[in-house]
Amino acid sequence: MASQTDLWIKVPNPFWGVETVGFSVRYGAVDAAPSDVPFFVEGDARLMAPLGEQLRRFPSRESVVDCSGTGEAYSWTEPISLSDEVIVMAFRDRSLSDPGSDPVRAYRNRLLNQMVPLAFPFLRDCVRVGGLRLSAVISVRIGSQEIPEIELALPVQDIVPTNGSICLQPP
Repeated sequence: MASQTDLWIKVPNPFWGVETVGFSVRYGAVDAAPSDVPFFVEGDARLMAPLGEQLRRFPSRESVVDCSGTGEAYSWTEPISLSDEVIVMAFRDRSLSDPGSDPVRAYRNRLLNQMVPLAFPFLRDCVRVGGLRLSAVISVRIGSQEIPEIELALPVQDIVPTNGSICLQPP
């Protein structure tokens, strides 16, 4: 059961030509210690298998993405199939794990990881790491028990500069 301080994000049908796959994120209580933030990807069983193949690339994103830049101080856990229609994985904040020689950048990354809705790094990595093609317009719904649902609709170019080429479903 969600506490009143839980925040959730839902992204229905973010993938090009597919209306039966989406994901949700649930942040725990704001005053809780930082931990992994779970992502639940749900959809049509026949589409989840090819999507799962691309999501398995996420934990090794540093081999594809330059993770030294601002806003890149995070990683993903291995995706786990809970059923043929549900995959769970988690966002892992890496901003303060090794501040190195630039503590200012580490704290800047920490702020970005806390302020940017985690749907956006996930969507960017769907393209950058998984090569997946996103819908032209992405709908992001944010809410909690305390605030009414807010819906944003953004062109894919506002999330990632170039779109992927792998479609979960042929045109």
